[in-house]
Amino acid sequence: MKTFNKIIQATVLVSFLLSACSKENEPLLQSAEEAVISKKGLLLEGSQEVPSKNTKACGTMDVSYNKTTKVLSYKITWHSLSGNPVGAHIHGESPRGFNAPVKHAFTELIPKTIAGTFTNTVVVDEVAIKEDDLLKGLYYVNIHTAANPGGEIRGQIEFKKSDIVSKKGLLLEGSQEVPVKKTKACGTVDVYYDKTSKVLTYNLTWKSLSGIPFGAHIHGESARGINSPVKYAFTDLIPKETSGNLTNWVRVDEVAIKEAGLLSGQYYFNLHTALNPGGEIRGQIEF
Repeated sequence: MKTFNKIIQATVLVSFLLSACSKENEPLLQSAEEAVISKKGLLLEGSQEVPSKNTKACGTMDVSYNKTTKVLSYKITWHSLSGNPVGAHIHGESPRGFNAPVKHAFTELIPKTIAGTFTNTVVVDEVAIKEDDLLKGLYYVNIHTAANPGGEIRGQIEFKKSDIVSKKGLLLEGSQEVPVKKTKACGTVDVYYDKTSKVLTYNLTWKSLSGIPFGAHIHGESARGINSPVKYAFTDLIPKETSGNLTNWVRVDEVAIKEAGLLSGQYYFNLHTALNPGGEIRGQIEF
């Protein structure tokens, strides 16, 4: 009888220990699963190239990123290229609509065929590729051919569906300046803000300035009728013309530009000229 009781006690103890170990491991297993994010069927297409490419080529991309091991795995499939690949890279950091430098090259590894499949991995080392920017969708895959050396098909690496707010045709005018400026100059700005990537893209068009722009900024935080400091300068990028156009993007970094202020209309564009150094035309960013 004593032997039987000892067997029962031992069985209960083992069961308890196994149960305890199982419960202890549950969070570890769960966190390991949560550490891996993936996306299948991302498109590789000529329309994503900048400028857009008219090509029959297309493809898809499956991506998986392990936040624990810091390894990005990718599988790309393509067909109907105009010729064999002469370049294959991951580029960054930039959102859709903008080009960026090469960050990871796999040209030597990819099959040199007009249709094929390729699987590989790369370490997110926080130097060439940064985790935060990767998760915000600021890297893309590009396949280059002799006919399209700048890239024939491109695919943005995006793990999440973008949440975009936009507004077209916001006015740039002298009447928004403080004090009001009497000028023939005017313009418009289209703005797109991606809450996922935290990127504000803008397309600025202006005409009839009194002189070439010597200052071009986003100011904030203030509502209409109030001036505020420069938060982002694009003076070096803007064409030095009295009439022109500029498309560019800026990060909403919560330091210079804050999302809450942006979405509540507390920032504005301002173009400055020699005749109007404080600003000749201004446009409030209002979604």
